[in-house]
Amino acid sequence: MEIYRFDAEASRPVDAFGSVCRVGHLAEITGASVSVMHLGPAGSVGSHRAVVSQLFAVCEGSGWVSGESGERRSVRAGQAALWAPGEEHAAGSDGGMTALCIEGEFAVRALSVTRDIEVLDYDPEWPAWFERIRGHLWPAVAGVALGIDHVGSTSVPGLAAKPVIDTDVVVASEADVPRALEALATLGYGWRGDLGVAGREYLQTPAISSLPRHHLYVVVEDNKAHVDHWLLRDVLRSDASARQRYGALKRKNAQDAGRDIDYYVAAKAAFVAELLREARAERGLPEAEYWVPDMTAFDPRPKTDVARS
Repeated sequence: MEIYRFDAEASRPVDAFGSVCRVGHLAEITGASVSVMHLGPAGSVGSHRAVVSQLFAVCEGSGWVSGESGERRSVRAGQAALWAPGEEHAAGSDGGMTALCIEGEFAVRALSVTRDIEVLDYDPEWPAWFERIRGHLWPAVAGVALGIDHVGSTSVPGLAAKPVIDTDVVVASEADVPRALEALATLGYGWRGDLGVAGREYLQTPAISSLPRHHLYVVVEDNKAHVDHWLLRDVLRSDASARQRYGALKRKNAQDAGRDIDYYVAAKAAFVAELLREARAERGLPEAEYWVPDMTAFDPRPKTDVARS
């Protein structure tokens, strides 16, 4: 084993385009290079056009990035910005941040946060979409799964939803989860962890698929994640008022989110938690803790921009 340095002391200062930062080269791979960018307090990468594709992956700290429009979006450790060749872009930080910068030809395997968010009226075809997905998955998991459930908003007749089918592969025990993940890997699904929801393993769909858009999870029968999925579905199926309120909230969130899916999800968490707590109490189920986020942490605009708005 060899150990290498890529800290700020092993980097060079950069002032091109008005930048205030340091850059250290980390690796050269076929078609791309990898550098480490150190932005100190009030550090910046001046606005300029990308010569090739650039991925700016924040490893430590937080700051902002901007693209062709010039609009600044907040980024924090664990998030990355992708700029296309020729795109005007910049970055900066009030408190400092460190990022890996990959330039050249590469494939991004991380999960997308920014995307078009479309909430549509209920489509009677959605159950048929689920059956197509189920039919594709079942031969691979039949030896380990108890069943495959249609959950999420598309499983609720009359509810407005994003046209994405939420699908649970249900297994009997924790010991069966690895087997299910391995079986789904044979179909091209990539395991991406629980995404912060304990008991619910998320699998990224193959890049090329003829199936309807869908989210795929592996859950253990009647663990908290599984109960929450079917409980929310059943409450919304039986309560017309809750359906109407939830649909209206999702439409509003889609408009407010600015293509930020993390914001969209966080902005409906409090209402989902309210429905689940009430449903558990009505059914005599144990109380449970639910995520109700501070929405200021999910505003994609930098705090300096928020203060000016």
